[in-house]
Amino acid sequence: MALRITVDMFSGRSNPSREINDPDQIEELEERLARNPDACGEVGSGYSGLGFDGLRVDFTEGSGTTGLPVSFELAGGGAKDSIASAELAHVLVETIPRDLSEGRGIAVGDSRYAEAMLETTHEEIRRNMRKQSPGGAYASPGVQQEADVPEEMKEQLRALADRTPTCGVDSEPWAPYYWNDDTIRPLNNCYAYGVAYRSDTFAYPGRKHGYEIPDTMLGFQVAVGLYKDGLTMFGYPCQPPGNRRFLVALFTGVYPQTGVRDFHFYRYRVEGFWSHKHAGNSARFVDESGFVIRDPGVCDRGIYNESFGLFQSHDSVTIR
Repeated sequence: MALRITVDMFSGRSNPSREINDPDQIEELEERLARNPDACGEVGSGYSGLGFDGLRVDFTEGSGTTGLPVSFELAGGGAKDSIASAELAHVLVETIPRDLSEGRGIAVGDSRYAEAMLETTHEEIRRNMRKQSPGGAYASPGVQQEADVPEEMKEQLRALADRTPTCGVDSEPWAPYYWNDDTIRPLNNCYAYGVAYRSDTFAYPGRKHGYEIPDTMLGFQVAVGLYKDGLTMFGYPCQPPGNRRFLVALFTGVYPQTGVRDFHFYRYRVEGFWSHKHAGNSARFVDESGFVIRDPGVCDRGIYNESFGLFQSHDSVTIR
């Protein structure tokens, strides 16, 4: 029997995950969970937006305790007992080893990456509790202001709205069924969805062509990966005619309490709105406040408050 814990906190980069195989540790955790069945929320029943969505727990070889589901969420907003759910989430987070590494500039055994991830997770669990507490209304730190969007991008977005874009743009009608299929959705992130390229790898810009985005994940560092994969900045130059000249908007963001960073993409649709996909969640065309995204520069983007412009994909683009 094995138990996997995944912290659902990123859209672009891989979520921290740890598998527990020690029988004694699994038994202890099962007993805690069995004593608090109302702490377990159904997967996808709570928060599903940008940023921290809770901890996902999977018994990868089946549950050994009667009454526990094979998969469930903690501290994600869907549990009947939110306090017990948060308490158990804190306990499970502490089982994640401090030598966790993504393998990009942080050596195995170096605790900097893990400590930042775990500190962020603990703080986000507490933040979710504040949102659910009576009188604890919490304003999202990511509600956007138009001032952070470059003037050139504003002009390009206005031209799109007027149907006079700088370059030819291919699009397709809103039909999310393909990307929301259970065999595709969990394996493809915001980047794969943005360029409409099924990779089943949680794709990173540039990885297909030997480039690794530094953990600092500043906009220009993510953009280098886009160029490596064959995208161009919109209008510099225009992509040649094709069938997949999809237009995407790149944003980066940071968890303010720890400085942990991530990236996120939005894709332009033929109907005139934008859609996006948070990590392994479903594709959608609304922002974090529930409004249709007419302009990604001024919508509610959660933690992704840094704009880096518009990019155009093409038939020749390949990603991994």
